[in-house]
Amino acid sequence: MYRYNRIWNGRLGGVPSALLMGVQILIDRLRDNLSTFLWRGNLSSLGSGSSIQYGVTIRSPGQIAIGSNVCVGRGVEITTEIEIASCTIGGGSQINRNVRLDFSGGLTVGRDVVISDGVVVFTHSHGLDPHSPPVGVPLIVEDGCWIGADSIILESVKSIGANSVVAARSVVSRDVPPGVLVAGVPARLIRVLDAQI
Repeated sequence: MYRYNRIWNGRLGGVPSALLMGVQILIDRLRDNLSTFLWRGNLSSLGSGSSIQYGVTIRSPGQIAIGSNVCVGRGVEITTEIEIASCTIGGGSQINRNVRLDFSGGLTVGRDVVISDGVVVFTHSHGLDPHSPPVGVPLIVEDGCWIGADSIILESVKSIGANSVVAARSVVSRDVPPGVLVAGVPARLIRVLDAQI
């Protein structure tokens, strides 16, 4: 019964809208399955159990390797301004809706990382001249990190340590050590996290 509670209130008057919602869910699943199938043939690699939802934009797909059981949500953009750059996303990671990942400088996302809705990650800079050639800066997001919604990771960041948390709407401008919570604009250390988190 729980599954039906998500789209139906259990009353007769709610049947038409529940049916409409059920059809929409079915259509979305079909589109997501087709999207995953098509990207599987175009990426460098896409692990088993991974899905790339309909509406994802990927540039230089041959430079991108995605591990097993990864979910890439609708509206995600994975792009680069430097054609030789590469992007690796480790198994079990989740890239939520409307995330923008720039891998111009090289981007490595570890295993079991959660990147929440609306996050923007930069790995290149143009200095003070927006028309100058991009200069790439590699970024490593280590295993078990959680980057909160609408956060921005600037190109000055080279690593986000394992099991760290970036609070929602933070602007990260320097490296984050392992096992800490950072928050704010610019992001600052709030506390060291319990090792079990």
